[in-house]
Amino acid sequence: MQRKKVLKMANIDPYVDQIQNAVYGEEVRSSIINALKKVNDDNESYAALKKDVIAAKDTVVEQVSEFDAKVSAAKATITALEQATSTANTAKTNLTNATDTANTAKDNLVKATSTANTTKTNLEAATKKADTAITDAGTAKANLEKTITDAGTAKTQLQNVIDSANTLKTALSNTIDTANTTKTNLDTAIKNATTAKSQLQTVIDNAGTVKESLSGVIAQAATAKQNLDNSVATANAILQSLTAENTSAKSNLSELRSENFNSQEILAGVADLRAYLGLSDADILGLQVDYKNKTFTRIAGATNLTAGADFDAFPMYGGRKRCNVADDGTINAWFGDDGYTEDGSNGQVMVYQPKFYYLVCPVVYDPITTTGIGYHLRKANYYVSAKPRPGFRLHPAFYDANGNEVEYVMESAFEGSIFDASASAYLLENEQVMDANADKFCSIAGARPATGHSQNLTRDMVEKLATNRGTGWHGDTIKVESASQLLMIIELGLMNAQNAIGQGVVNLPWTTGSDTTTPYAAKTGSTSALGNGTGRATSTTTYPGNVETTDTANGKTSVSWRGKENPWGNLWKFVGGMNIYGNSSMDGGQPYICNDFNFNESKHDGNYEAAGFTVTPANGYISAMGYSTTCDWLFVASECTGDSNLPVGDYTYVTQNLNGSRIARLGGSWSDGAGAGPFCWALADGVGRRVRDVGGRLVYVPNAENQQTVTF
Repeated sequence: MQRKKVLKMANIDPYVDQIQNAVYGEEVRSSIINALKKVNDDNESYAALKKDVIAAKDTVVEQVSEFDAKVSAAKATITALEQATSTANTAKTNLTNATDTANTAKDNLVKATSTANTTKTNLEAATKKADTAITDAGTAKANLEKTITDAGTAKTQLQNVIDSANTLKTALSNTIDTANTTKTNLDTAIKNATTAKSQLQTVIDNAGTVKESLSGVIAQAATAKQNLDNSVATANAILQSLTAENTSAKSNLSELRSENFNSQEILAGVADLRAYLGLSDADILGLQVDYKNKTFTRIAGATNLTAGADFDAFPMYGGRKRCNVADDGTINAWFGDDGYTEDGSNGQVMVYQPKFYYLVCPVVYDPITTTGIGYHLRKANYYVSAKPRPGFRLHPAFYDANGNEVEYVMESAFEGSIFDASASAYLLENEQVMDANADKFCSIAGARPATGHSQNLTRDMVEKLATNRGTGWHGDTIKVESASQLLMIIELGLMNAQNAIGQGVVNLPWTTGSDTTTPYAAKTGSTSALGNGTGRATSTTTYPGNVETTDTANGKTSVSWRGKENPWGNLWKFVGGMNIYGNSSMDGGQPYICNDFNFNESKHDGNYEAAGFTVTPANGYISAMGYSTTCDWLFVASECTGDSNLPVGDYTYVTQNLNGSRIARLGGSWSDGAGAGPFCWALADGVGRRVRDVGGRLVYVPNAENQQTVTF
């Protein structure tokens, strides 16, 4: 039976009338809120209905599989009946034996009848579920079409975002493929049932010679035939219905393709519109970055807030604290506790970062025309929230090795040094004696951070030393760094963190005379007095020319952001989980992001997925970030025509017309001056790079099943 779906559109005419007839500003604002909530509710209904459609589809597939199994059983039973009839024909002189054979055939036919009845029941249930799924799909389409109509006011800003409808198209295409598969399975079932009917009729005809002795069997066979005929009729009806619904689904898909939208992006746009109207909740914090005009505006709940104490009220900021962490991930003490130390005696010094949700709303962006891959982000609104919101997603930093959500991650308070397992002691002078198979990467105060000026401290070796500490420990990762970058700019209200906090250790000489092997980087721990706070150390011990020197000047002293010392400057830090790959036609290459913790410096496939945009074709100060819906959380330059102050003030190094693989390091070192910063990337290093001004950091990601419960 063909069903015609009536796609009901959500009615927001009353809300439109309210807006048109409103006289006072408060009435206008209230009317807009009501309309937006209606749009948002329709999108949330779509998400729920989509889940129901998927569940119903899975049920149909399961029922079809069960039907195939029952048909196979019926065929086996019919074969047994044919054998019984043959035996009866050859046993004419021995009626007793013929009767016994007939009784056996009768039993088999009873089983066949039962199987057919079960099959009929299963088909009826499958038909009902299919009808329900199709009805739900029609309702979902009605809601989605109404969402498009009601979101017209946001269409200009969301036009490019709407291009990401491919995800929804693919999902609907898969649904049609599933329906086609179901049709094929039903065609096969009908064919098998028809064959069974023919075989049963042959058995009845051949049994005429023993009609009197087999009359009961024939009567039962007639009943079975009727049941099978009914099953065939039911199957034909289902086939006709599915054929009609398949045609309708294809028509609906065509309509959706013509609209070319993505419901998730529309939902994000609605949330962004709320921010523009000043209607966002106070616990959503945001920053609008206009890369083109080089301006920054606090939005949503961050409006009129000042960096520091104003942000402490929000868990992702106020819950960020230094702590001592044992190798099994246990938090032994917090900064300020009696047992807290920074010398490694009570565990590694880490910074506890609570999870948060984020939303990136691209306001203005244009295609990267040189490669045709991704976009230049010209203007964007960045938001964070401590709790899930429509359009928001959990930041990718907060997933464990199994892909489960975690409540927190921890990044190192200090740049990495090494614990010498053979001596059971921390290496405080950057001694070049690393044993990658036994030693451990560390985060402690009072040590010259580890470098690779003569030892093989590559990015892979940093990861190996970190994992030697235990499960959940890693070298620095792109996802954790990106989370810190996002939180930092929203709190600071700009992207040039050197202007907001301090230059960092960036104005030491690269060399004194001919010395090109000795690291000049500062000893860790000069920001210990700042604890969980943000600021610049009063003095820092550095080593220009390998001579211990006490520095107090801005540009020669360490900085800290909420407990993390030297997030830029002093040493470049290796960042794992992101490789850069190019084939000579991708400008500076395309970032590839690892989807787990199995890092490999040379990969750009398998567990590494393309970010969806290419990086800047030439070195320079950042003027635009690359953008794609796949990695909207990533801060990597797609264009470098800015300056040392605005809009970002950080430098990016690349290999022009890259052909091959490159690794990533972040932040700049002791001699990079104004080019250093939290967004300063060096993306031109070959695989296996090690040098005297590059080190790393520790990261700890707990397992969701054994993560520690923390309350403040």
